[in-house]
Amino acid sequence: MTALTLALPAAGFYFTGAIRQWLTIAGKSPSARPFVVVMAAIGAVLHLAALSMTLFSDHVLNLAMFQVGSLISLMIVLLVLSMAWNKSLGNLFAGLLPLAGVICLCAALFDHQVLMSHLSYELGLHILLSILAFSLFTIAAVHAILIILQDRQLRQHRMRGLLQSLPALQTMDALLFRMIWVGMALLTAAFIVGYPAIEDIRAQHLTHKIVFAITGWLVFAILLFSRYRFGWRGAIAGGWTLAGTAFLILSYFGSQFVLEYVLGNP
Repeated sequence: MTALTLALPAAGFYFTGAIRQWLTIAGKSPSARPFVVVMAAIGAVLHLAALSMTLFSDHVLNLAMFQVGSLISLMIVLLVLSMAWNKSLGNLFAGLLPLAGVICLCAALFDHQVLMSHLSYELGLHILLSILAFSLFTIAAVHAILIILQDRQLRQHRMRGLLQSLPALQTMDALLFRMIWVGMALLTAAFIVGYPAIEDIRAQHLTHKIVFAITGWLVFAILLFSRYRFGWRGAIAGGWTLAGTAFLILSYFGSQFVLEYVLGNP
């Protein structure tokens, strides 16, 4: 059995759940949250099985771009599953499940290897905290897109489709900042734990990763301060959330893409 034979049905379950959620959002079908949750859960189990076949090579951790992306997308699905009782987060399945399915397939098809043969406890903890932070900020970014659209339609005095089924903008804002606070705590802890693992920034190809990661952290720090000091919310908060998440994505995936697929030097 190969990773692809597991990734294909995993993606199938993800897409089935996403389509069902979209039908509910579009008002073409009554809510079927249990069905969507079951589809996502089965997809996640198969996703985990497929990922385990490419994430480890001869018992050595493989941190290639698509493998890390697949792990993060799996974590996102699991986080949203754990919060599926919240209506606004449950709606995120419509966008996040197809994304997880595509990344799961890419990890199975493009099995590059960036092996970590000597993984210390500190570095392992840094990776775990970073993945959790990335996952939470990605969910927050999708949530922020909904807030931006909701804020725009409120200003235009017209609500329709998905946005009509969302909670009040104030509730959406509060949920966004709860996710950002937790994400910042995880990201800060990842920085602190990972600092001792830095030996030679240039030799370890860390310069761009560190610059983008710190920039993303600063964007979120400014956003949280401005929320407290100036009451930032709605589209402004959503825009800053997207900017901060973009820098964090560039910190790993942008640099890793260049190293693996452009320079061929992971």
